[in-house]
Amino acid sequence: MVRYTDALVEPRYGRTWCTRVPAAVGGTLGFTLGLPLDLLGVPVSAVVYANQPPATREPLSVFLLPSWVLWKVGLLLGAPFDALEWAVYRAYRSDPGLGSVEREAIERAYDEAGWRQYPVTPIHPLVPR
Repeated sequence: MVRYTDALVEPRYGRTWCTRVPAAVGGTLGFTLGLPLDLLGVPVSAVVYANQPPATREPLSVFLLPSWVLWKVGLLLGAPFDALEWAVYRAYRSDPGLGSVEREAIERAYDEAGWRQYPVTPIHPLVPR
């Protein structure tokens, strides 16, 4: 597994707290409300888990399925705020993305370095630094 460098990626503006807070609250509330459903569904989840191949089964994805689904549904609470933020704020903010000259210079530097310097960082297996 590798992580690509940010040198060739244009910076993207993230969401502001106006979008992140409602999504986080909705996701947390959804996951919390799903926990009782997880407990009620243990008999069904146990049967599903037992019938999966041992090499591919994973207990968290089986036993916490209702919580996971409600977590994702709760995250949708941030969608209207994201649309409002996009219409009012992000659409009009200038994006200082890389120009063709800057991108070409970065690519040329990597080409000249050859395989000695590659624009990725190995993250697994962990390489001692």
